Parts: sequence; C-alpha cells; structure tokens
Amino acid sequence: MKSVLLFLTALPLLAAIDGTVVNKTTGQPQPGVTVSLTKLGQNGMEPAGSAKSGPDGKFSIDAPAASVHLLQAMYQGVAYNMQLQPNAPTTGLQVQVFDALPKLSAIDMSQHMILVESDGKELVVNETVIFQNDSQTTWYDPKAGTLHFTAPPEAGNDVKARVIAPGGMPVERDPKPLGGKGEYAIDFPVKPGETRFDISYKLAVKDPMVLSGRILHDPGPVRLIAPKGITVEGSGLTSLGNEPRSGAAIFDIKGNTYSVKISGAGTLRSSEADAQGAGTAPEATDREEDGPRIQQIMPPGYEREWKWALGLILAILALSFAAQYMKSAPSSSAGGKPKA
Repeated sequence: MKSVLLFLTALPLLAAIDGTVVNKTTGQPQPGVTVSLTKLGQNGMEPAGSAKSGPDGKFSIDAPAASVHLLQAMYQGVAYNMQLQPNAPTTGLQVQVFDALPKLSAIDMSQHMILVESDGKELVVNETVIFQNDSQTTWYDPKAGTLHFTAPPEAGNDVKARVIAPGGMPVERDPKPLGGKGEYAIDFPVKPGETRFDISYKLAVKDPMVLSGRILHDPGPVRLIAPKGITVEGSGLTSLGNEPRSGAAIFDIKGNTYSVKISGAGTLRSSEADAQGAGTAPEATDREEDGPRIQQIMPPGYEREWKWALGLILAILALSFAAQYMKSAPSSSAGGKPKA
C-alpha cells in the first residue's frame, strides 16, 4: 500500500485548464478552434495537450498544474497567444480571436524610421515600421504578405526581419523577394493593436555612398536618423533638427522615393556615450522644447553576426515634436493605409 501511495505522489498533479474562445470581431463564442497548451519543462517549452472548442466555444485541457503555461488558439491561420502565470486562475479563461481578412482599410502606418550607422567600412541600415490596427479584425494575407519594403540589391541575402505583435515577443521572419527590383514582403498578421516590423541589412561602404529606396506603403511620416559623425544629403529631405542627448540628425523624407548620399562614420550608441562622457545631464536634454527626442530600442536577441557590434540600435521618434520643428515639417500623424 505504501509503495502505491509513493507512486501516486510521484505523478504530476493534473488540473483542468478550461475556458471559452471568443471571436472579438463578432462578439460571439467561436466553435471549432484548436487550442494548444505549452508548458515550461526541463528541456524548454514542451507540448502539454490540446482541445477543440465546442459549439459554445468552450474547451478543457488536463495538464500538469505546477508550470508556466502558454495557451495558443489557431483561427483562420493566425495564432493568438495567452500566457498563464504561475498560481493564476486556470479556469473560466477567455481566449480571444479575430476574423482575418487579406484587405483591411482600418490600418495606419503610424511610424517609419530609417537609421543609418557606419564604421567607415560597412553601412548598417535599420528600419522600423509600426502599424496601428484600431479595428477588431486581423489583417492577414499569406500570399502577398502585409509589409512590403525595398532593400538595395547589394544587401544580398543579408536582409533580416523581426516582428513584434501586440503584447508579444520578437519573432523572426524571412523576407520574401518579390520578382526583383529589391522588393520584399513579410508574411505576418497585423492583429488589432500595434505591430512593429524591424528590418536590418548592411552594405559595403563606397565612394560615393548612396542609399536609395522606395516607400511601398501609402505615404506617412518617414524619418531618417543619422548619428553624430555621419552627413546625409539628398533631395526631398527636410531637417527636423538634432536630438539633444546624442546629437543625431533627424530628417523627414517626402514622397515615396529617396536617394541619399552618406559620408562619415558614427553610431547612435557612440554618440550617446560621447554625450554622457561630456557630462550631459539627462534631465537637461529631456525637454520637448529642445527638439525631437529619440528613444533607443534594441530588439531582444536580434544579434547581427559581424565584427562591428554596434549596429543593433534602432531609433524610435517621440510622438510629439517641438512646435518649431513641426512648422518646418508639417506632421502627417494620420498616417497612411497599407496598399491592398
């Protein structure tokens, strides 16, 4: 009897994880959705069971109780994740999904930033495009992709991309070439909320060094950032001033094409270090009246395997600009709609 009790106590305790899949587009329970459970085990993330929602949208999965879980609902080809924290309730959960459409007008391209950095030998270009989806529908086109962008042919196979969904972690995506001309597409759903696309590539420095490209989404605010030490010239560029803390120059790009001549060397990180070394107090440079501000963001795990390790920093412009800069470059904060 004792051996039986010992055996039973050695077994992992099972608990029912149950809830309802709700379609937020229709506001109704969604039947026929596969809900999968992933647990954190000794070997990392491991499958821990799955179930399909019934006619009333309800599901139930028996799984070990003592571990961190991730619920994933797959609906119309799009995965919707819900993380379950330890000791948090695991019953009566509501897992949200949305209808998906290949064309959606309620998407705004809220920001597009292009950061150029160089050590004099290589030019590293980091682009960030942010879409804001204020609807209750997911924009998803697995054939044509969602974000379309261009990169110089010289970038070759070195074009990298990562995407961060609303409330999610960075996910790598392989850009898909679109029939030449340096055009690419990224197959990733744009769910309700904010979705961020990070693109990165590098080029060998030439004399002259010219970076050209096209904006393939509808016109919106497109900013070019050049760290201290780098000079850029080109038609269609409007200066927005310098970010006070790092001295980086910020430009507005007009139209849907650009061609910029780049000279010099510098990185956003080295500019920041110079400012700190000079004793610049953050509180003295954090005022809007001093000009547009930059918030540095390094995507988690987005390492580039090359000898110069300072080309990782992406620049995100603050949503508000001083009035003096707004006059020189009228804001188009309404953004543009992605092309169908």
